[in-house]
Amino acid sequence: MRITKVRAVPHTVHNTLTGWKISTGGSDTHSLIFIRIDTDKGVFGVGVASPGQIFISGDTQAHCLEMINQVFGPAIVGTDPFDIEAIVSELDGLSKGVERAKAGIDLALYDLMGKALAVPANALFGGAVRERVRVTRLMGMYAPKEMAEKSSAIVRKGYTALKLKVGTTLKEDVERVQRVREAVGPDVTITIDFNMHCTPKEAIERIQKMDPYDVAIAEQPVKDTNLRGMALVRQNVRPLILADESVHSAVDALRVIENEAADVLSLKIPKMGGIFKVRKVAAVCEAAGVGYLIGTAPGSRLLDAANVHLAVSLRDLSLPCEIGEFERMGNDPCRGFEIVEGFSTPPQRPGLGVEVDLTKLDLGD
Repeated sequence: MRITKVRAVPHTVHNTLTGWKISTGGSDTHSLIFIRIDTDKGVFGVGVASPGQIFISGDTQAHCLEMINQVFGPAIVGTDPFDIEAIVSELDGLSKGVERAKAGIDLALYDLMGKALAVPANALFGGAVRERVRVTRLMGMYAPKEMAEKSSAIVRKGYTALKLKVGTTLKEDVERVQRVREAVGPDVTITIDFNMHCTPKEAIERIQKMDPYDVAIAEQPVKDTNLRGMALVRQNVRPLILADESVHSAVDALRVIENEAADVLSLKIPKMGGIFKVRKVAAVCEAAGVGYLIGTAPGSRLLDAANVHLAVSLRDLSLPCEIGEFERMGNDPCRGFEIVEGFSTPPQRPGLGVEVDLTKLDLGD
């Protein structure tokens, strides 16, 4: 089997929860790229790249699209789609970074390989060690009362884990957590995410003041490069410290672990370059005895289907994962994957297992 064609097209989805933002900014639209990879056997795979907001990723939809169509795609035409180690090496040799574009190709390859073998994608990287995964839903940085109301509505749908975006004033951040806890009750797992907003001392003070409201995890309280500061926070607060912006690769994971800067690492398919590379980061965590969870990149059911295929295959996963954000996205061209009572189960159809409207995307035959 040989790859004969790689095509990528832009697509935009919108946030149905308007005004959704984090401490570094916000947008009600998300730019995606859908990729189709065809072969000489008539089997094809579809993936999705999530360039992310430029203030988060430092990249754009236009750049990622150009790299896939003009650089990465032509380079892998003629290769065997099952030679994924060689393909990943080839893409890395062509360009440093641009991991979000590479991740879209990675997902299309796993979709293609699963379809070729008539197996769900997780069977391609060890199979499932669990049937389903508990889902954490995210809540943007709204005013405290509004955040509590919106969070309560999510919990009423069956979710038992929330991640709250914080990062304004100490008083407002503590009130956000207090109001949400009072609204959702004692049994919901709460994570807070500063998105690098604080100095170490500020983070310690805020997290300690949130102690009465049983925060389980505090994510990226300080700048991504300040691993000593992260370690200081970790030593002085009760919740687990989760590294996100500090970790983009297995090398980054080693640095975080060596600095004892986090209890848990966030594994994200787009920023790490795809499932293949994420599993290498997970292996580093497993060897070091450090926890991990699957982090989100909002956009499409296709990406979250890939996330749950990955999640069910990870042997040391014990925390809820952020794989339901497609629920707040409109104009998703995919269907056939939903969250049920706060849990996610991987589709059993071949490949990533999601139905993609190729006509809508202009990726049909």
